[in-house]
Amino acid sequence: ILVKKDSMIPNRDVQQYTSEKPLTNLVLDTYLDKNASYTFYEDDGATEDYKQGEYNETSFEVERKGNKIAFKQKQEVKNFKESKLEQYTLKLNNAEKPSRIQAGNSKYQEVGSLAETQGKTNTFFYDAEAKVLYVSIPADEKKEVQIR
Repeated sequence: ILVKKDSMIPNRDVQQYTSEKPLTNLVLDTYLDKNASYTFYEDDGATEDYKQGEYNETSFEVERKGNKIAFKQKQEVKNFKESKLEQYTLKLNNAEKPSRIQAGNSKYQEVGSLAETQGKTNTFFYDAEAKVLYVSIPADEKKEVQIR
């Protein structure tokens, strides 16, 4: 598969049909050079309630600024009250191991496996062999997440 630099590809758990499992973790598979962005749209997937404005729209931006990477999210529209989304997993491909990750004064904790980041926000895991960094970010994070 060829992936263009500065791409952000959304992923989720595999499911056999649309409503098999609620979306609790959105993985943002990112191939960063300078700046990558993506807008996520969410509704119930079953009705036409979105026509009455019942949907969420969240924009994401990941930017390289010198020796740090900044992740920002902005809730553009928040009218879908039934969202089960708890976290985003920022997956940075071809990454270096960070010395620290934080959002505001909140420091993220390094864990020993990718599985340990699932369902536990404010954590990160670095896969040295694959050179991939996984950062588990709360869906309601208001601050910029800085990776150094």
